[in-house]
Amino acid sequence: MTSPSPEVTATYEAALPDDSRVEQKKMFGSPCAFVNRQMFFGTFEESIVARVGPERVRELAEQAGMQVFTLSPGKQWDDYVQMDLTIDPATLTTLAAEALSWAAALPKKVKRPKSKLRRRRRKNGPTT
Repeated sequence: MTSPSPEVTATYEAALPDDSRVEQKKMFGSPCAFVNRQMFFGTFEESIVARVGPERVRELAEQAGMQVFTLSPGKQWDDYVQMDLTIDPATLTTLAAEALSWAAALPKKVKRPKSKLRRRRRKNGPTT
């Protein structure tokens, strides 16, 4: 996976909702935005992704420059739409706000405790 270009990052940042609930982090080495520990908007390689739900994704995927987000062949994230930079900035801003609303309505993700096995592997090295 390659990091997004400065142009993709700037486009993402310009569309990001100005909301106190938004937390910015990196996922897959790329800038992403979260609400209630749920990712809702981000960059992936040379595209921008927004989590708007499977029904809305199916509608949007029919438009030029949009498709169901595919992390790798055979690994679709059905509730995310993936957009290239041909998308109008106003449309992108609207979809970012829609994604924030959609993800904010989801239950807050609970942080999973680290497993004892992972801690043991880290301490003793991988098992063979």
